[in-house]
Amino acid sequence: MLPPIDGFAHRLPQDWALATNHLLMKAGHIAKIGECNRTQNRREMTSSIRTTMQTEAKTMRALRSNMHQIKNFKAILENTLDKAEFEMSKMQECKERLQMEKDRAQSNLEINMDRRQHRSQRPPPELVHDGAFKQLDNETTLLQDILTKLDLCIEETEDCLDHLNKIKWMLASDLADKTSSLELDVKCVDLGLTWPEPDPPSDSLPPQTLYHVPTTWKVQTMQGVELALQQIQEANDLRLKAAKVAHNAKLAEKVQYDTVQKALEKRCTVIQRMKQQMLSRLTQVVQEIAELTRTKHRLEESHGLKNPAMKITWERYQTRTLRPDRELVHDEVEHALKQQYELLYQNHLIMIKQLENVNKNLDDLHRCKAELDMNVADKNETLEMERQCYAMAPPRPKTRGVLLGWHPVVEYQGHRESNITWDTAASTKTMNY
Repeated sequence: MLPPIDGFAHRLPQDWALATNHLLMKAGHIAKIGECNRTQNRREMTSSIRTTMQTEAKTMRALRSNMHQIKNFKAILENTLDKAEFEMSKMQECKERLQMEKDRAQSNLEINMDRRQHRSQRPPPELVHDGAFKQLDNETTLLQDILTKLDLCIEETEDCLDHLNKIKWMLASDLADKTSSLELDVKCVDLGLTWPEPDPPSDSLPPQTLYHVPTTWKVQTMQGVELALQQIQEANDLRLKAAKVAHNAKLAEKVQYDTVQKALEKRCTVIQRMKQQMLSRLTQVVQEIAELTRTKHRLEESHGLKNPAMKITWERYQTRTLRPDRELVHDEVEHALKQQYELLYQNHLIMIKQLENVNKNLDDLHRCKAELDMNVADKNETLEMERQCYAMAPPRPKTRGVLLGWHPVVEYQGHRESNITWDTAASTKTMNY
């Protein structure tokens, strides 16, 4: 059985229609609001997408511009680092060459001292402060000066190598940072969206002013590169200076070598000439000794022949003195015997004096012969020692082509052209990068 209907529980038709119209109006208003919101959201999303695309494009352009700058700096750093490594290898080679020149000069100095010591062992009469002694002393001073200059060049070369090592480390660190930054920028580019790049709005800044390298970063890198190039140029100048020092040292040593050898040759020639003169004089002395010896023998024979006559004359005179007193008359016979005896006695005294003179001359000639023999022996010994000293000389320094390998002759085949010019004043080759 249905429940009873209470007519008072229902709304009136006009209320129901009003409520329905109100609900319809509210739904329409909400739909309009939703449509407005959708339109606004669509506009905001479009603007947001445009803004995002513009900022993404700006970021990509900034990244690409930064990558381009980093690549340029990286190429500059690699080129400069290549130059620095090349210059370091050349400086190391220059240092080795200087050390070789120093060892050679030290060896020549030791040979010079040995030659001077060898010449000091000559016989005492032959120890003369001659031209060879003076030139050997000058050679000693020259070699000591060369060693001093080479030591100074080696020290400067070592300091330059230390500076180049620091420059190389600085460039390598900067290059590593640039490489890392470039890799990170490449990753950032790869992570970016692939939207097409929209046209820049009319109020956007120009790319050349919007995408620039920070000044401090650029200045620091370029200052490092300029410092490296300056140090490389100083190293190149130092190598040329070392080449000139070595060339001038060898040239001076060569001139002094020739002077010493010529002085020794002249000394040997003088000694040989004096030796020949002494041998000639010794031959004359020997001949004079032989002639005086023969003269002495003739005088002795003549004296021996005159002594019996003088003795007979004396006996005859003494015999006539035995006559009786009555017959002791100084007659012609006694006068003749007396004159004969006096004449023979005077001749006897003259021959004795001549024998004394001959004996004295013979003694003088024998002493002169002994002195000449000793002097000739000293000359022979001295001549042999001078020849040995001449043969003890080191190899003659070579100056032709001495600079090959010192100066940069097409040394660097890098990323740039080299301007090569000759310095005729120093006979060296320079390179301008």
